[in-house]
Amino acid sequence: MSEPTADSPHGQPVANADRLAQLRRQYRVLSASNRTLIYSISEHELLTDVCRALVDIGGYRFAWIGCFGAYADVAPEPTASASWGNGALDPSQHGAMHALGDQTPALRAMRERAPQIVLEIEDGRWSTAWRAQARRRGHVAALAMPLLTDDQCLGVLEVYTDRSAGFEMSEVALLNEIAADLAFGIVTMRTRREYARQQTDIALLTRVLKMQSAINSAVLRIRDANSLLEEACRVAVDVGCYNSAVVWVVEPGSRCARPVYRTGRPVPHVAPKRLSIGDGNERDTSLTARAMRTGEVCVCCDLTGSEPPLIGRELLFEHGIRSVVALPFMIDGVPVGALTLTSTDSSQVGDVELLLLQDIAASLSFALRSQQQAEAAEYLIHYDPLTGLAKRSLFCRRLDEMLLAHFNPEQTPTVTALNIEHLNNFNHSFGRRFGDQLLQQVAERLRRHAGNDESVADLGGGTFVLIEPATISADRSFASLLDKTVFAQAFLIDGRSVRVSCRSGLARYPIDGEDGSTLVQKAEAALKHAKETGEPCLHYKLDMRRAMSERLALEHKLREAIDAQQFELAYQPQVNIESGRIESLEALLRWNDPEHGLVMPDRFLPVLESSGLIVAVGQWVIKRTVQDCERWRRLGLRPVRAAVNVSAVQFRGRAFIDFMLNLVKDWPHDPHGFGIDLEITETALLQDIDGANRQLRELRAAGIRIALDDFGTGYSSLALLSKLPVDLLKIDRSFISGLPGDHTSLTLTRTIISLASAFGLLTVAEGVETAEQFELLRTLNCDQSQGYFHCPPLPAQEIDKMLEADQ
Repeated sequence: MSEPTADSPHGQPVANADRLAQLRRQYRVLSASNRTLIYSISEHELLTDVCRALVDIGGYRFAWIGCFGAYADVAPEPTASASWGNGALDPSQHGAMHALGDQTPALRAMRERAPQIVLEIEDGRWSTAWRAQARRRGHVAALAMPLLTDDQCLGVLEVYTDRSAGFEMSEVALLNEIAADLAFGIVTMRTRREYARQQTDIALLTRVLKMQSAINSAVLRIRDANSLLEEACRVAVDVGCYNSAVVWVVEPGSRCARPVYRTGRPVPHVAPKRLSIGDGNERDTSLTARAMRTGEVCVCCDLTGSEPPLIGRELLFEHGIRSVVALPFMIDGVPVGALTLTSTDSSQVGDVELLLLQDIAASLSFALRSQQQAEAAEYLIHYDPLTGLAKRSLFCRRLDEMLLAHFNPEQTPTVTALNIEHLNNFNHSFGRRFGDQLLQQVAERLRRHAGNDESVADLGGGTFVLIEPATISADRSFASLLDKTVFAQAFLIDGRSVRVSCRSGLARYPIDGEDGSTLVQKAEAALKHAKETGEPCLHYKLDMRRAMSERLALEHKLREAIDAQQFELAYQPQVNIESGRIESLEALLRWNDPEHGLVMPDRFLPVLESSGLIVAVGQWVIKRTVQDCERWRRLGLRPVRAAVNVSAVQFRGRAFIDFMLNLVKDWPHDPHGFGIDLEITETALLQDIDGANRQLRELRAAGIRIALDDFGTGYSSLALLSKLPVDLLKIDRSFISGLPGDHTSLTLTRTIISLASAFGLLTVAEGVETAEQFELLRTLNCDQSQGYFHCPPLPAQEIDKMLEADQ
């Protein structure tokens, strides 16, 4: 009896039953795939379970899913893949199977973003290698379905079957729906994973930001270095949530550090009592030692490896520590300590977190530097930091005390001022470091010659002064004595032997003066005359008053210049680094001398200040600047502020404050309009900080902004910034000139900008000469830039044109 067919009355129920079974199977496959999409916790689990459902429930012989990151023209490699079923491809052959370009269904499906149905494996459209491998594994037909989203192809779903009937339309529709659901699931899972990662990063960065904020607050509050370091150690654990924190301090004059503060849950028996800091010629002993040697924040996020170096690596790992960070404290490129942090979090330290940790290290370093300078300020007022000798004021005070004693005629002292010849030539030929070492060696020989430190002083610029006994009276005898005792032997510096000579001037007590200051001044006058005449040594004589006469003549000419209105102003723009627009103009004084032409201020400013003429000239400068601002306003030009330098002589007393308040009393207090900025150096404010504080507050209340000029070159301290009401910090050109190559200049500039930001101050970089410096300042978030890179100082008429063009 023949079998019933689908067309026969008996075959119809069989076909219907098969069709119903097929639909049920497809439903179960879709249902299983949907469950997988809901409950899978990883991408690999999702891909594997979908493949399993297609084989175990759908009845396919083999299923494979591959997700790709980028599709190269030749041989893309899957970033994630999974397979299930019989006749599986050798995993080592996956790459070879799919490295044949459009000759395989998978690659063509992804390239064309359309399903590829292979009804017969022997179809000649496909590569021989692919057909041979499929045939060997018992596959008869195949289908490749791309995993598509709105804007990209994530990968491909492949199924293989041993049925020769091929793929019905319902199967294709089912696989297309599964592929679409799978693509959606992959995107959703990746989005969730990325969101979770971002949340973790946000929580981490928030924690580090809070730690940074707390440490910056401590920097502003705490004036004692030890208390500051102890607080930073506590903040790292309590706020930063690190497992433990250890503060190390470098022992003075050594390359060793010792732990001074510990907080948190430190692992016992790990931190040594002393830590050696290498010189780079041998392997570092620890992560903290490497940080202090290099001056860079060092991180170890893998305690199972051998690098970077870490003390007690195995013991730390046993106690659950998974990462260690070391933050160095550097002052002028020299390590003074470090903060070592441990964490149970094994995640890599990201770029943003690393930058925050670097800023924390820089803030603490700057605070330690500031406190160190504040503590040393009193010493540095009286002693030269290079030679360690007394400065003028201390030497004169010591000399006055000596002169109060009763002398026999043969014991009356002689004050000698001497100057090293050709010091500038040494500096220019061999570098400033060479000249500094020469001065140090000369100072040491003068100490030995005098027999003590109290009889020698360093007046700066290679000029020394010492007290000699009265037995040495003849000028040439004294010059010969110096040559025999101090300058007889050559100086050995950096392996180079150099011979040095000096010129000197003498002043005797009581003939030339009865107090220390007078004797030193007259010895200097004799020295100056010796340098002008070429004599090796001269005694002070009355005709040496010629130099003073020349100074008085210059002073007289300057008085005439004031009356004849020979002074002029030039303006140099201060440019907003972000917008490129002119924010302010610095007024710069010039003297148009009828005899010598345009004279720069370094030639006449010292005489103006010493004579007191700076008060009158300074008032003229400010009045003229205000007039120019008024003229620019009348011309309808864009508002800018004008900055005027104020000397210490001007700032003393009440008269200057009253003058400024009266000058601007009718000006509108518009921070975005025309206005006056006063640039004052740190030294002008140090003599009376409380008085300066009151005066500056009055000026600011009148709409005048205060700029701290040449910040960083004096005894810059956080205490000064916290006490004085200032608006801007001007970064000295000596720091900017070292950018971008000098690491110390870069660190100091970054720290000053960060410090100004913490105080809510604007920063202005002086002396910007190159595009590289300008771009680096932009990266460091400096506010304004001033220098020849933008524009040289120009007359007011030229500024008119610039402001008109900058509307």
